Amino acid sequence: MADLKLSEVDQLQTKEYWDKRYQKDEDATTFDWFKTFAELEPFFRRHIPWDQCANLKVVMLGCGNSTLSKDLYDAGLKNIANVDFSETCIEQMATLYRNESEMTWDVMDVRDMSTFKDGMFDIAIDKGTLDALLSYSGSVWDIPKHIQESATRYMDEVQRILKLNGRLLYISYRQPHFARPILERPYWRVKQETLSDPGGSFDYFGYVLQK
Repeated sequence: MADLKLSEVDQLQTKEYWDKRYQKDEDATTFDWFKTFAELEPFFRRHIPWDQCANLKVVMLGCGNSTLSKDLYDAGLKNIANVDFSETCIEQMATLYRNESEMTWDVMDVRDMSTFKDGMFDIAIDKGTLDALLSYSGSVWDIPKHIQESATRYMDEVQRILKLNGRLLYISYRQPHFARPILERPYWRVKQETLSDPGGSFDYFGYVLQK
């Protein structure tokens, strides 16, 4: 996201921006912002009880047009609910992965997932969605009130739909001293890992938030 213009950075939180982005492609295509599944698989296997994968209920928060859901599906996690607030995106991905019948695709704002019941999921996964919600062109040391409120709504919703001891696995480029003030809430235990990027210019981070 570093190559985006400032005006675009401020739009990353909006449905309109993403609708336009996905509408540029007439056919469903895929794109991964951060790391690939191959790079992230060790992190997921450490923090998802893979021996129980047949029974786990997983929600992909702001799924976008990433291949991550399909990759996890092929690795054994079948019961995956994919949500995104872009109808265009959901239609494209539901068409692309129509043969993966156990996955669902729903148009939904991650800050208001009232369709989902309390304690419905074992695992929630976020690869860059919260980063988009926290994107703005001002100082990283002074988060605007509306951005803070948006992040709070999101975090509250995620913890609501997770079971007790359920986990949110958050993949981010956001460094811990910027991320933790947003992530640390009374209902979470927060751990972090550095997901090194050999040959890259900076590291990514894996945050594990357990309810």
